[in-house]
Amino acid sequence: MTTEAIKTEAELRGITRLAHLTPLRNLVHIVTSDDGLLSTTQLTAAERQAFNQEDLVRLDGHPDHISCSVQYPNAYYLRSKRRDATGEARLFPDWVCIYLVPEHLWRDDTLFCTHNASGFGGARVSSGAETFSAMFADEVQAPQRNWTRDRHPDFTPTDAQAEVLVRRQVPRDGILGLAVETEAQARDTYARLRQLGAPIQDMPIVIAPSYWTPTPLAVGLAQGVLPVETPWHPPTDEGPDGDPRHGS
Repeated sequence: MTTEAIKTEAELRGITRLAHLTPLRNLVHIVTSDDGLLSTTQLTAAERQAFNQEDLVRLDGHPDHISCSVQYPNAYYLRSKRRDATGEARLFPDWVCIYLVPEHLWRDDTLFCTHNASGFGGARVSSGAETFSAMFADEVQAPQRNWTRDRHPDFTPTDAQAEVLVRRQVPRDGILGLAVETEAQARDTYARLRQLGAPIQDMPIVIAPSYWTPTPLAVGLAQGVLPVETPWHPPTDEGPDGDPRHGS
């Protein structure tokens, strides 16, 4: 089975994006550089200063890969990171979900895992269409429990923590948009990125409150209920590029 088979299945399932969670404090570094999203291994010493040490730990044993999920973020991962937060991470607790182009699914060097990639010591992380298809199996054995397919939409994995590991980099032009928890976060994120000259006009923002609560998100998807995603728009006196709009 080839990467072309992955592309075919992904398109048949209606998969339109990958999702990556990161602390909001890291977002500025990601979207103001053409390099975009880099794996732990690819970060330079200077770039690492933008990340807390715990952000750089890769328990799955693949530091040259970027952890992503299919269509929706892994809110269980976010819950564990918030629970264990210390220092600066506790002072600045806001996170953001970055939507990424789906083409990374069918790259030769992309890896997959039917559950959290760090589970079972990373032993079940693998490449290829077979592993990709297994993410959508009727039943998935995960470290803590077994997950069944139930009424999941075709484009969501059986286990809410299933992972896609993208090797090395997602360039900035591979970012489709951003999702945040509240309208206040949308306003603050937009203002901060605009001030720093990030191409925010190419990164539409949505507000998705249920992204940040793992049980409602996972249970809802298992029942075929999609999370609410409300598009957020800049203030009416600004255009999408931040320039003032002139009335007619």
